[in-house]
Amino acid sequence: MARKTKAEAEQTRRDILEAALELFHAKGYTRTTLEEIARSAGVTRGAIYWHFKDKVDLFNGLKDEIECSTETRLEDLLLVSVNELSDFRDNILRLYRNLENDEHFKKFFELIFLRAEFTEELQPVLNQFKIKLHRLQQKDTDDFSRLQQAGKISANQDCVQCAFALRCLIIGSLNSWLIEEGTFSIVERGGALIDHFLNSLR
Repeated sequence: MARKTKAEAEQTRRDILEAALELFHAKGYTRTTLEEIARSAGVTRGAIYWHFKDKVDLFNGLKDEIECSTETRLEDLLLVSVNELSDFRDNILRLYRNLENDEHFKKFFELIFLRAEFTEELQPVLNQFKIKLHRLQQKDTDDFSRLQQAGKISANQDCVQCAFALRCLIIGSLNSWLIEEGTFSIVERGGALIDHFLNSLR
């Protein structure tokens, strides 16, 4: 019986997160209420407060759930090894494939990039995102430097600028794909763009 109760509680939590993603995506974070999320999930507001202390905590729970399921947490990304220039491409294409094949992941990216209003209560979330970008760019800089020392990147390349350019390419591709509502394959077109950039570093 205890296991069933725990399983039911976990299912309720998943139902709440599913409803939150759909409503945040459709209406935006600010215009979505906990009452609407509860109604959509078929639960009471009390059930939401059992799992999340407030709407911000629910938003963070949604972020953590999706990042864990797609291995895109900062902790995961910082552990990805890069020994060849092609490893950059493979790692980026893994992200792009997730976006094309996982509707939840795509909706979350649309929410973050296009639909979330980063009001005062969401500033900690935005600050975490900035920290994540900074640490990933530093990792890319370090990886480019190692490849340069190994003779796999031209000696006249500025590795800090290389990392910044790669970040701009990724974010620009993501924004274009999301804005155009997936009318082209980000794996194909984005992959070709990354290939062109990486080949220019040799």
